[in-house]
Amino acid sequence: MYFVDKEVLLERLEYIDQLTAGYEGMEGLALERSSQMLIEAVVDVGNMIIDGFILRDPGSYQDVMDIMETEGVIPAADNMKFKETFKWRVELTRNYTRLDHGQMKGDFEENLSAYRDFRKNVYAFFENEGQAITAFKGDQQDV
Repeated sequence: MYFVDKEVLLERLEYIDQLTAGYEGMEGLALERSSQMLIEAVVDVGNMIIDGFILRDPGSYQDVMDIMETEGVIPAADNMKFKETFKWRVELTRNYTRLDHGQMKGDFEENLSAYRDFRKNVYAFFENEGQAITAFKGDQQDV
């Protein structure tokens, strides 16, 4: 079991909210950075939840979200939306000199609601989860 710093988790959720708030106006390098960090931050929070609740080990970025769906953290519809944007990770990390910014932005904007709802879904999971959240460092305030 890993201990998860709840303050870091909350900070990452706020970061996701900040990225989604201004996404439509992004272009160029800002668009690339925001798109990549949306993916990375969501997966990072997912890994923290998986570690904190001793869920099975994920094998890939998409597997993190599949576990989150299976465990009731996110709905299946949001998982599909994440999947539609996660395909851009390879492009952003390996094929970054040949990105189709218009297509990438369109895919993210079409599926951005999953990122916007992520905090709400995580909070609902914590609220509804029956077991005590003892694997989280920090005070036991509500998330």
